[in-house]
Amino acid sequence: MSPVISGSRTRLTALLLLLAYLPACHSWRTETVTPQAVIEAKHPEQIRIIRADGKKQVLHQPAVVADTLRGTAREPAIPVSDVQALQTRHGDTGRSILLGLGIVVGAMVAAGIACGATDCLDLGLWTTSRAAATK
Repeated sequence: MSPVISGSRTRLTALLLLLAYLPACHSWRTETVTPQAVIEAKHPEQIRIIRADGKKQVLHQPAVVADTLRGTAREPAIPVSDVQALQTRHGDTGRSILLGLGIVVGAMVAAGIACGATDCLDLGLWTTSRAAATK
């Protein structure tokens, strides 16, 4: 495989990996209603609990059973009375767009630097115009 194709493939792989991180642009928002109301109304995939002692814990597929918050089987149950705050996860479109633009601009700058060093975009225009200028 030629070095140009290998380098392009490496850059493409890096770009795809960076794009895979776009969903990671999220934030946690504190809810103002009870845990039961949040879970019944929004059916969140995950919630973050801030306990009375200040410790944070994420529960996946949360449910309220009697007076206890439960997640998946591996996660400990939390009494609702021990919940100081409940937060839900929300995507941050603005940060996702900025990250995407930053990746594109960074890739363009890297490509420009690489092409400037190797003349990968030399289409023969410089030599043609230069030869015409000397005639």
